[in-house]
Amino acid sequence: MEAPSLTARVGRALERPGGWFWLALALGAALRVWLVAATDGTFDVAIKGVHGRSVATFGVLGTYARSEIMNHPPLMARFFAALVFLAAHTDVPFRVWLRAPFAVIDLGTALLLLHLLRGSRWRFAAAAAYWLHPLALVFSAYHGNTDSAVAFFALLSMAGAVAGRPALAGSALGLGLWVKLPVLVAAPGLCLAFGAWRERALFAAAALGVGAAGALPELAQAPALLYQRIVAYPGTGVVTPRGIAVWGVWHALGLAATPFARAAAAHNTALCFAPIVLLAWLRRGRRDPRSLGTTLCASFALLYGTTSFFAFQYLAWSLPFWFFVDARIAAAATLLLAAYVYGVYGLFTGSPLLLGRWDFVRHAPWPPLLTWLRDASIVACLLVGWGTLARTALRRPQRAAAGG
Repeated sequence: MEAPSLTARVGRALERPGGWFWLALALGAALRVWLVAATDGTFDVAIKGVHGRSVATFGVLGTYARSEIMNHPPLMARFFAALVFLAAHTDVPFRVWLRAPFAVIDLGTALLLLHLLRGSRWRFAAAAAYWLHPLALVFSAYHGNTDSAVAFFALLSMAGAVAGRPALAGSALGLGLWVKLPVLVAAPGLCLAFGAWRERALFAAAALGVGAAGALPELAQAPALLYQRIVAYPGTGVVTPRGIAVWGVWHALGLAATPFARAAAAHNTALCFAPIVLLAWLRRGRRDPRSLGTTLCASFALLYGTTSFFAFQYLAWSLPFWFFVDARIAAAATLLLAAYVYGVYGLFTGSPLLLGRWDFVRHAPWPPLLTWLRDASIVACLLVGWGTLARTALRRPQRAAAGG
């Protein structure tokens, strides 16, 4: 009998959680500990410290009234204040307290992936790949924002939907609303994954009920202020001192200065959510992990490929869902995004290991390679999002005709 090839032996080894798997978990944990402890993070770390001190001084509503950029829900506002208190009364700096919880939450995301992919022979390899993915590392343990938790709660909600439990799925999404509003990008796909309108209504009620509970008592006292700061937050459009936008489909297509691009920016939310809702409707009732994961991945890709506003950490929201689409597409797209993000972060810190101080003014020159990586990353998201929407739209009539 011919001996199995090296490829076959490696493939069989990756199907089981052998020593390689535990080594990958240990390596990912060590890298996160190092990033949390040894690096300073981005400007977001300082911003969250300012928010925390403001909450400690003026209260949650007082902070919303004083700061237009405080767009996190009340629970996170109190969380930042608690971390400021811990930093002031321990020898552990705020930057460590802020990032450590999200590095731990990222392990939960990897374990959820392992659970949801239990029907795949490659589930252990996928979980390890996520845990070691450069974007997962940088957004959970370096950046200094809450976006890794958005991915966790969206994936937790997906687990509830796959299990056919609308109340559980809605409650998980509602918990995500305690962290950050963009978890709602996943809401149309999750809600319409349920086939019956009663289940959809139960999902929506649970999500809204749990989400609202996390904003009490501030929601009862000043609903207009919370709406203005959180729901109506316009987003950001980061531009370098040399006038280079870090994202935007119109910049990638060379149309940023056109009236059409300005009109698109003025109606950004509607332009982004319309195709996301349409995709969810066309793929309604698809609740198996691969199909629903593809719906949610494409939903986030539609956002990235359409929006006029962007911040780097937004890419954290979609990362676990790339593991439900074709492996070749996912690897190409996410590694391209990782190359762009790490290129920018390395430039802004002046260090390939991200050890320098984040400063996009002092490190202003923007190499042409980064512009190419930006445009290629945007186009990749555009193709995945709109390509999935187009394929779904074309295939549904065929299935309807086949069904008589």
